[in-house]
Amino acid sequence: MRRLNIFVVVFLFMFIAAGVLPSMAIASSESNSSIEQTFQTAKKNYLEKNMNAAAQQIQKSALYMKEKSKEASAKGKEALNASANELEKLADDVKKGTVTSVKRIEETFARAYVALALDSHVKSTESWAKKEKVKAGDALESTNEYLDKSFTWAGRKIETGTKEVMKKSRDLSLKLKKKGSVVAEDVGKGLKATGDEIEKFGKKISSK
Repeated sequence: MRRLNIFVVVFLFMFIAAGVLPSMAIASSESNSSIEQTFQTAKKNYLEKNMNAAAQQIQKSALYMKEKSKEASAKGKEALNASANELEKLADDVKKGTVTSVKRIEETFARAYVALALDSHVKSTESWAKKEKVKAGDALESTNEYLDKSFTWAGRKIETGTKEVMKKSRDLSLKLKKKGSVVAEDVGKGLKATGDEIEKFGKKISSK
């Protein structure tokens, strides 16, 4: 028994020395962290003139987007990776002190949420095609949350038509997660309308 305990101690020491356990802990911590909290902390650090800390938070959010892209479909992967690249560039510029307005940070975060909304919308559409109602509902709920946060970070007022689409989309996500049948045509229309709003707003706040 004592020999076994010694072996375990030696084994753990080898992992720590190799840096494996810390990296595993960091990965676990980051996967459970809120991207919104990371964005808020980055903005706070920037406004307090703590550029290194702000850059670290923005870099952390870029890693989050890259992790999300690993489980995304082609369309979602493209949007998430593009956002990760933009966040990395922002982190570098913040660290260099060349970002002169918090508006650039806010707009970059808004575009990140559009990428997350697009990815969740793709997941919802794919799940619905596979007749996985609950998964489709969960993904659509996330889509609505991401899109709402995108508007907030961009400082844009949600137009009446868009607001109506988002309300219907939220209602649809709840219906999909409940037991019972839903009208396929209604789901199809709802998913398309939501996708159109994501694309429309994405174009409005595009950096290009």
